[in-house]
Formats: sequence, structure tokens, C-alpha cells
Amino acid sequence: MVTALKYPGPAVRSLGRLLIIALVAGVSLALGITGLAIPVSALMNGATDSIPNPLLDIFKQQAQRSIVYAADGTVLAVLHATENRSPVSLQQVPQDLIDAVIDTEDARFFTHGGIDIKSTVRALASDVKSGAAVQGASTITQQLVKTVLNTPEKTLDRKVKDAVISSRLEGRYSKNQILEAYLNTVYFGNGAYGVQAAAETYFNENVVDVKPVQAALLAGMIRDPFGYDPIQNPRDSLARRNFVLQRMVIQHHLTPADSTELAQTPIPAKLTPPTGTTDTKDDYYVERVKQVLLNQSKTLGSNYNERYNELFKGGLRIYTNLDLNLQHLAEQGVAATLPALATKNGFTAALASIDPTNGKVRAIVGGPGFDQVKFDLTQGLRQPGSGFKVFTLLAAYEAGYGPNDTVDSSSPCAIKFNGNTALLKTPINNDEGKGSGPISVISATANSVNCAFVRIAHEVGLSKVVEMAHRLGLQESFPLNPSLVIGSEETTVLEMAGAYATLAADGVYHQPSFIDRIVDNGGKTVYTANTAGKRVLDPQIAREAVMTLRAVVQYGTGTGAALPDRPVAGKTGTTEHNTDAWFNGITPQLATTVWMGDPKGRTPMQYPSTPISVFGGTYPATIWHVFTEAALAGQPAINFQSPDFGRIPSGKLITSNQLRADSPFDLQPTVPRAFGGTVPSSSSVPGTSVAPPPTSPGTTTPSATTTPTTPRRTTTTVCAVISHTTITYCHR
Repeated sequence: MVTALKYPGPAVRSLGRLLIIALVAGVSLALGITGLAIPVSALMNGATDSIPNPLLDIFKQQAQRSIVYAADGTVLAVLHATENRSPVSLQQVPQDLIDAVIDTEDARFFTHGGIDIKSTVRALASDVKSGAAVQGASTITQQLVKTVLNTPEKTLDRKVKDAVISSRLEGRYSKNQILEAYLNTVYFGNGAYGVQAAAETYFNENVVDVKPVQAALLAGMIRDPFGYDPIQNPRDSLARRNFVLQRMVIQHHLTPADSTELAQTPIPAKLTPPTGTTDTKDDYYVERVKQVLLNQSKTLGSNYNERYNELFKGGLRIYTNLDLNLQHLAEQGVAATLPALATKNGFTAALASIDPTNGKVRAIVGGPGFDQVKFDLTQGLRQPGSGFKVFTLLAAYEAGYGPNDTVDSSSPCAIKFNGNTALLKTPINNDEGKGSGPISVISATANSVNCAFVRIAHEVGLSKVVEMAHRLGLQESFPLNPSLVIGSEETTVLEMAGAYATLAADGVYHQPSFIDRIVDNGGKTVYTANTAGKRVLDPQIAREAVMTLRAVVQYGTGTGAALPDRPVAGKTGTTEHNTDAWFNGITPQLATTVWMGDPKGRTPMQYPSTPISVFGGTYPATIWHVFTEAALAGQPAINFQSPDFGRIPSGKLITSNQLRADSPFDLQPTVPRAFGGTVPSSSSVPGTSVAPPPTSPGTTTPSATTTPTTPRRTTTTVCAVISHTTITYCHR
């Protein structure tokens, strides 16, 4: 049973509320805050009649469904909240749960008049100092107002309006009525609204049976239901629960000894989930849109509860970048290419296709089907294999090396890296591509020769390789381990597609985006994607890299991806024991990455589990070919931009005294500076559109093996590290 606590009478509270509202507005105006739409006189008038009372229809609020559209306007999904809610009376709520909620969310709930003046003044001062309305200080009454009216914005104008409504609620309803309404409407995550649904979802029992430690967990989740979800974020959830226990000690509702004992209790490890929330066919793309808006963006609100309400009850129109034709072709290409034996044994493929001119994600294949695998495999972290070599290649070209330089490709390569002796103990071998002796960089790339790239990375520096990967959009914090050069560290299909799209865009990185724009229920556009991109590579570097990667498809490990009527560049990738196989391919119009493997683990794709040993140049390259050929059918064949051939350095051996000292088991060959393959002229590279620089009368065009007459490039870098603004939804 709940005992109604004593608090100031209506007359006293009315006067206090009036003074508080005046103070809130007065402080805001006195400090010069602009954009406050309600003057003080309006606040006084609004406290009586102008603002409707939301409690009258608190359980009758009608949510408006949100609609998700494809790029052509076709409806993809209708999102609406199926709320798991079972209202209970305040007498059914254990006192421990009431104490935990009040102690955590609004310790002065029974003594203020709907607005906590101390917290309000502190929050306003912080807002003025920061120049924005960011501080919280919401009382339980104010939170109830926000929940009922669905007002996620944090403007000062909105705060004052909420303060007026909160004050009116306090004048019309008792504290116990307000508390009961709050406990039945607050969101606890996983579809659970109100304390009864939360008790069922997290503890599989009625709220009346909730114990003190369970009460602390629920009270702690109100602030951020996703961030403190015990299943998704157990460490943060445990810390938050124990924080609430300490709050209960401070407010004298628990003894220190009880708090210490309860803090040892494990948090829930499973849920009794509510019913689904989406009226749509199962779809990886729609699911990704939902995850972005709920967990990776604050577009719809500052916390999960606000974002959930907006997405499932806010009546939004969400226009995505999905091209339904390309999506169909992607699914068709995967289904037609994967061998039945591989599918039978649990192997599948994932695909992400991006428009390199703007970063819009046009199609994704997240796995064998959403009904079979709920997790989108384009978000899963897997080893990229030799596809990661592109970052060593770019770092080398930026450091002054070129495609016509030569490097020792001998295997195995036991090399010390800046004191790291890992490869002396376990040398790297040439696997996917076989090398022997000095070969050109372009040949090492075409044939994916591991040891050649390990030696290049030694000269460039692992930190430069990692910095390049980050610059092109990869998010993981890669350790400076020599094996990362050949793709031992994990990344995602989507990030690799975004990185290679940067090369197709002539060195401009666009963050992969799923959403084009969002329109609210009033017709106002509340979000528009930024497609401007950011230059992260000198165009010359990007063009030299594309020219090099074209050799992979022309005569290297990726010939299966070649298209008969248009230029293609790309890179294969295969990990140890054939557990992951990739093809990362680009045309000027489309950048697509394909991965193949077992989503359940590191299972070798070798006979008899698959018809053949799977490499990046087999099924992944074929899937890429089938999809891209169909996707670009009927479109003009656009050529890649050619590099300035006069700026490409003449061939030299990539070596140093330090490399020789760090390679104690290598033979040290003496080779001509221009040994190996040469950079082809534009006339011998199909699909290039820029000819070598014209010559003056009486001069000759410099060959790729002679010293160019123009400088290699300026030493000032034009690049900037991309900030990590995208949170990948990961699965290890």
C-alpha cells in the first residue's frame, strides 16, 4: 500500500508555481536567449486556459503510423507501435519500486509544484553557457508531459511550455495520480511501457512481486532504455542499477549493508519479449533504417524513448535510398551464384552496393533471408583478407612510391616491424597470389602477393596504413600488428564498400547513407542527408590506385568480375583456410562489396563442404559480375579518370637498410631499378579517358621507366582524417 505523503496545499503550490514560471521565463529573457516564443504575459494567461490538459485523455492518445519509402516512392514498411502495456493502480506498485524511481528521477517530487526550481535554475544557467538547450532537470511531472505530448525537442520555448503544462497538472491532480500515470506510461525498452509490462519483460513476473534489486534495475533504465538494456549492454546496465541502489541509500530507503549485498545480484540474462512492432515484410534494409534512427542518430530525439515514440508513433514519412530494381538484382545474383552444396552447409553471401557519387546505399543483401538470419551480415565484423591491401597501396603512393616500383615478393617473409617480432616467429606466406623475387607493385597487387605488401608496409609504416583505413571510413581501432596488412583485423562489408567507393569518386569519401530525408506529420522536412562528401585523397593518388586495381580484374586474381563493355577495378580477399572470401569492385557509377562465408563462425569453405576451395576470385567475384552487369545494363560505359602519367615516378626498388636489417632470413637481391612490369600508357589501358601529357616539338614522351619531367606531387598532404560519426551495429 502507498501512503499519500504530505506536501504544500493547493493555494501555496499555486503561488509557488506562478513564481517559478515567471522566474523561468524571466531568467531566459534576462540572459538574452533568442527564439523564446512565449512572453511572460502569455505564460501567465496560458497557465489557465490556453494549453489543453493532457491527463484527461492520457490513455486515449492515438499514435500516428510512420511510413518508410524506397527511392522511387514505393512503400517499404508501415511502422506502428504495438505497445506492451498493462496499466496498474499505484496500490499495486511495491513501495521499493516507487522509492527507486523517485530517488533516481525526481527526489523532490513530493515537495515541488511540478517544477524543481533548484534544478531548473541550474539547467538554465548551463543552457545559457553552452548556447543551447541541453540540460535536463525534468521532474516526473515534466517527463509525463513530454511522454504524453510526444515533444522530444529541447528548445527553451518547448521547456517553458512544458513547465506551464506541468504546473497545471499539479494544480488539477494529486501527486499520487500523477505518479500513477507516470509509472504506467514511462518506457523501459524492448516494447515495454509501464511498470507492469517491464516486470513481465525483464523478470517474467507481476509488478507486485518486484524485489528491491529489480526495482533498482527498472528505475535505472528510465533515463536510457537502450543504453541500460541488461541484454544489449549488461556492463552499463549493472553499473546503472548499482548507482540507483546508492541513490536509495542516500535517500534513506536502503541501508548501506543492504545496498552492498544487493549489488552482487546478477542482472537478467534473457527476456520475455513483447509482440512485434512492424507491419512490413521482413527486410534487412528497413531494419537498418530503424536501427540507424533508434540507436545511431539523434535526429528523432536525444534519448531512446523519444526516438522510439517519434519513429513508431510520430507519423513520419521516411524516404530511403533503396533502389528496388538493384535490390532485386542483388538478391537474384546471390541466389543464382551460390552453389547448393555451400548453401546446404550453412554458407551464405552478403552484399552492399553504394552510389560512389553521393554515398547512397542502393542495395544490401544481409544474408540468406531475414526470416532465417535476423542479423544483417553487412554489419558483421569479418576479416577482409587481401582487400585490406588497398590501404597499404594508397599509403605507399601517398608516400611517393608508384605502381612501377619493384619489391621483393619472396615467401615466407619473416620481418621485424619497429621492434615487433611477431613475423620472425610466425612468418607470412604467399597464399592467394604466388610471388618469387622482385615484382612491380602493379603486379603484386594484381596477383595479391602477400609478402610484397608486407615489405611495402614496412617501408611506409603500419601507422600510415591504419590512418589511411580510418580516412576511408573504417571505424575499428586497429592494432599495429603486421598481419593487418593482409587483412587479419576485422571490418564490415558496408565499410569496405564505402572505402572502395572513395576511389571510384576520385578520392572523395561519402559516408554510406540509408536515409535521404524525413518529413514529420506536419509536412516539415526534419532531416535531409548531407551528400557533399569530403576529399580525403589527392585525385592523382586515387587515379593511380584505380589504374593499379584495374590490373586485378584484367589479368590478376579478379578476372571473374570483368565486364565486357565497361572498365572495372577491384580487389579480391581471402582469409586463412578460406573462411572468408571477398570481392570489392568499382565502376564510376557503382561500388559493391561481396562477402561469402559462414555467419555462425570461421568455417573453411573447402571441398567437400563446397564444390571448390572458395577464394575471393571465385563465387564472390562472380556474384559481383552478375549483379553489376545487370545493374548497369542500358547505362553508358563511363571511363575512370586517368592519372597524370608524367607525375608517376620511375621504377625503383622498394627497400632500405632498415628493411634489410629487419629481414634476417631474406636473401638480398640486386635488381635493376626498373625491373618488373611497367605502367601502361593510356592507349593500352582500356577505358581510360586522359592521354599522357602532350610533348613539345623535338621532345619525346617519357616512358614509364624514365624520370618524369614533372614533379611527382607536392609534399603537402590535402587529406584529413575522417571523424568517426557512424556507430556500426556490430557482431563479432
